[in-house]
Amino acid sequence: MFLTFKSLQSIPNLRHAVTTRDGGVSQREYSALNLAFHVGDDAKDVIENRKLLASSLEFDAKTLVCAQQVHGADSKVVTKKYAGRGALDWNSAILETDALIVNEKQVPILVLVADCAPILIVDFKREILAVVHAGWRGAVAKIASQTISQMIEYGTQVKDLQVGIGPCLCVDCFEIGEEVAAQIPQQCLIEGFKKPHLDLRALIQSDLLAKGVLPSCIETMNHCPKCDKEMFFSHRGKNGKTGRFGLVAWWE
Repeated sequence: MFLTFKSLQSIPNLRHAVTTRDGGVSQREYSALNLAFHVGDDAKDVIENRKLLASSLEFDAKTLVCAQQVHGADSKVVTKKYAGRGALDWNSAILETDALIVNEKQVPILVLVADCAPILIVDFKREILAVVHAGWRGAVAKIASQTISQMIEYGTQVKDLQVGIGPCLCVDCFEIGEEVAAQIPQQCLIEGFKKPHLDLRALIQSDLLAKGVLPSCIETMNHCPKCDKEMFFSHRGKNGKTGRFGLVAWWE
């Protein structure tokens, strides 16, 4: 089963999907559609899962582009020459990158998450899109607006952006330490708990709004992976031993 952003469904030539656990071949804690090589799953199962994903969404698995994510704020513009980087193995994935940008057709790009937020940023006029992996570190480092800045270098105007924020930890589940809380804007910290709690969605939204993205152009999925561990992989919900779901997007 896949989820899509309603606000992005009508954009011509755009294809995208947020995956769930449903539909793959992985076993045990990785059951079933784990898309990550680096979490301890059998690589053969991950390859099969990615091929199943590609078949279901009708793109060529060998053209997929992935990154080795590091909770940073760096983005990378990818073209057809990058097709296949990290598609069916870990080692060839683009190094130390948490956002991928593409403005060419038939180059699907994928980010992986299991509590962090997957973000899709779309310039529908110039057909430029980005997929972004944002945990608290990336959000504090303003990865969303940093990615938009790189898109602007390729002609994007902020007024033409539509953004989707995918499933991520809800406020109730996102407990943080005092050292993390010290880095978070006060309006994104939630009171009423014994320890600080973070509103990750609000932190990402505030970054986007500060960059000039219109509130009406930001769609947020309210699913929480930890609250719904049967539907999504959750790092916190499974004490760190779990798979990854993903956000994939491309221009047809």
